This record gives sequence, C-alpha cells and structure tokens, in this order.
Amino acid sequence: MNRRLVLKQLAMATAGAILLPACGVDPKKVSIALGHLDVNGDDEELLAEIAETIIPATDTPGAKAVGAHLFTFVMVDDCLDKAEQDKYMKGLRSFNDTAKKIGGKSFLKASPEERLQILTAIEKDKDNLPEEVKTFYSRTRQYTVQGYTASQHFLTDIKPYQLIPGPNFKGCIPVAETKPA
Repeated sequence: MNRRLVLKQLAMATAGAILLPACGVDPKKVSIALGHLDVNGDDEELLAEIAETIIPATDTPGAKAVGAHLFTFVMVDDCLDKAEQDKYMKGLRSFNDTAKKIGGKSFLKASPEERLQILTAIEKDKDNLPEEVKTFYSRTRQYTVQGYTASQHFLTDIKPYQLIPGPNFKGCIPVAETKPA
C-alpha cells in the first residue's frame, strides 16, 4: 500500500471532519455577539418585528432594515445594569403573553395591522400591564428610535449630517453687520 496516498486521504478526511460542523448554519442563531444578555434567534426575531412595527418600511427602509433592533440589544447589553437587563429580558419573554391577551394571538403570527393595534393598546393601557412588559416596551421604543436616527441611512438620506457649519455660516464678521433673527 502507498503510504503517501494513505496520509493524503487521512489528512483530507480529518480536514473534512473539522470543517463539516462549520458548514451547518443554525437558522435561529443571533446575529450579534452580546456579553451579558442571553438572547436566542426567536428573541431577535420578536424584537425585529416590534421595531419594524414602531418604524415600518415605506418608500424608505424601516427599523428592521437598518438594524435598530440590534442597536437595542447592544444598548441594553452595554448600558444597563444586571437588574435592569434581567427585567428587560423578562419583559421580552413575556411580551408574547401580553400580546395574546390583547390581540388573541402571538405578536409574530399577527398581521401588521394587528401588531399596530397591539402596540397601540399597550401605549394606551400601561397601568394594567406587568411592570417588566412596561419597562421592556418603553426601552425598546426609545432605543429603536435612537438606533434608527443614528443609522447610516437616516444620517445620509433623510437628514444629512454636517460635521462643519453650513455655507451660510460667517464666523468673522462684525456684530453690527448681523441681522436680528
């Protein structure tokens, strides 16, 4: 038997065995790495749909397209203490139960109109909601809007960011020449 052929085939089989697990992609895997939050694919999908309902796609991309839901996870992971993170995640996991009570079905199975009705009902009736759902929804709405307005799409296409003052700025003129506003 040819030793070189055996070693070559053994090396190829070993490389294949090592690479095979990397080829299988988990469809419910989270898109970003978080240091403190334990988020799964279902949580990310739910948050993406809530963000898309808050800022829907029209002729411009919505919150989901610009990654505002991922921004929300990063802000919760980086900026909140452990107790607030736990409260947020508990609210995220119990949000579907609240949506079922309000709309009769889970948030992900609802149509876009029903999703909007669920969020509107949550806005109007905050007093009868569990504390963690109120915290989850208010932070999600806040971070979704913040993430959308900080996105590249918003700062280039909707409201272009200018690092320096505009062309009408005149920094070195006598005060007498200025017009009152």
